[in-house]
Amino acid sequence: MIDENGFIKPDAEEIEQLDISTIAEGSVTPEAPPDVQGYGTPLPETPPRTFSQSEECFPPTVSAYSTPVPPPQPTAMPSNPGRVLLVWGLIIGLLLGSVLGGILGNYVVMSNPGTFPWARTVSTTYPGTTSSGITIVTTEEQAVENAVKIASPAVVQINITSVSQNPFGFSYGQQEGLGSGFIITSDGYVLTNNHVVENATKITVVLKDGREFRGQVVGTDATSDVAVVKISGTNLPTVELGDSSTLTVGQKVIAIGNPYGLSQTVTTGVISALERNVQASQTETLVGVVQTDAAINPGNSGGPLVDLSGRVVGMNTMIYQNAQGLGFSVSVNTVRKVYDAIIKNGKVTWPALGIQGATLTTSIVDQYNLKASQGVYVVQITSGSGAEVAGLKAGDVITAIDDKPMTTIDGVLGYIRSKNVGDTVQVVVDRSGSTKTFAVTLKALGQ
Repeated sequence: MIDENGFIKPDAEEIEQLDISTIAEGSVTPEAPPDVQGYGTPLPETPPRTFSQSEECFPPTVSAYSTPVPPPQPTAMPSNPGRVLLVWGLIIGLLLGSVLGGILGNYVVMSNPGTFPWARTVSTTYPGTTSSGITIVTTEEQAVENAVKIASPAVVQINITSVSQNPFGFSYGQQEGLGSGFIITSDGYVLTNNHVVENATKITVVLKDGREFRGQVVGTDATSDVAVVKISGTNLPTVELGDSSTLTVGQKVIAIGNPYGLSQTVTTGVISALERNVQASQTETLVGVVQTDAAINPGNSGGPLVDLSGRVVGMNTMIYQNAQGLGFSVSVNTVRKVYDAIIKNGKVTWPALGIQGATLTTSIVDQYNLKASQGVYVVQITSGSGAEVAGLKAGDVITAIDDKPMTTIDGVLGYIRSKNVGDTVQVVVDRSGSTKTFAVTLKALGQ
């Protein structure tokens, strides 16, 4: 029923029908709510219950909730050896994968420079190892850096003082000059250009580490423009001489020197051509020189041209004025030959075939009605030369020497320069359509 305040009020009959037996034995009878106005007639008060000693003064357990559950205690995670091994296996696998992946990637890149042009590679055998030894594969940039580190300590600056002369041959003062050079023995033999030390009254050799030595000329050769200078020292840094016969056009090379006094300047380029004959002066022709586009400037003269192994393949000697990328170096095989001759004999004698000739061209063939289409046309025979003694004549066309085809005058001069005075060579010529062979004994140049 609803009382006057609008609240639901239980009927008296419902209160009387409460089944007291449903209260469990030993349970606590809840206390009646306080008499609040609006809740109707209050329930009769239940006397407070006392606890016996057997109950140890604890409240009885309500059967509806059973025994209280103690709070859960934290427990350690069970050890799982399999999971630990799996984690370590993943870590080790990632590390090994990174290392192997890097190695494989590096191999793929370096093996395919055409596909990866930024990682161009070179195979280099460095000084101190044989050609059958360990070959190191590096990027081209690393190879250049390594070559400079190997060669540069032996590159020197040569300061000279010379006497100036007027056109009449009278001295009128001194002048200063400089060039470059390189040490080839630990006791102080230095190679440079003849024109660097020519007419020098004082030579000072300055090493990369700043040490200075007084230099003395041992010998010079104007024909090859090579000079040997000696300084007094021990355990000096040296550079190794290579082999210019193995050079190829397009091969990377490095020039090291002191252009305009800027010590230890490094420039790079390629071999532009081989076996060039260059007119060095009105009386001298440099035979078999190496052409390069590596920058060469005044002060570079006498310095080394090195390959990527750090070995000397040429001696920088001259440039074409007002030209770009036209530099020339005396081949290291010529340099070595001059050095050996000076150390052994104090001078150099060059062999000569004893002819003046020209590379055969279509116009020459047509002009002289020649049968040969390739070779060297003999313009003149030097009197008293080996060629004259052997029987060569003007108008012959040289086609081969010692079974090596000869198609240019540069080729003939270069091959003869590789020989020694007194050697005999077999010269094959075309004479009016007939092939003839002559044994020519080489005499000294100028004899």
